[in-house]
Amino acid sequence: MASNSLTPYTTNAATQSFALVSTSSAATKWAVSGREIGLPYVIELQRKLTAPGASANDHIVIRIARTERNTATTKLATMQILTDVSIPKDATVITQTEQKKLLSILASLLNECTAMEATTANIACVIEGRDL
Repeated sequence: MASNSLTPYTTNAATQSFALVSTSSAATKWAVSGREIGLPYVIELQRKLTAPGASANDHIVIRIARTERNTATTKLATMQILTDVSIPKDATVITQTEQKKLLSILASLLNECTAMEATTANIACVIEGRDL
């Protein structure tokens, strides 16, 4: 069952609250409350699951998107992040423990909190289109 709310960190000390908007067997969506309908700030999780016993991979797609309006020009600007987590059905080689390690590497590369200050440069590199 999906959480009624998510409160991820945006900085070392600040969080952003997202409320559950919808959920189904294939997708779940959370959004920041109180925003104009044309200016969404959302987290979406989409599940693309293969049949049990299949040799293919399951895919969990995470989308974070925020739209804002330029007050001077009234034009909209949207930033989004799409992450496709591809999980093998056969977990005997890449076990769940190893899968968690891979996700932890991604989190560490993009983490800007105190414990990971050295990776602050990694986020700037991503935003600027440079190598990590």
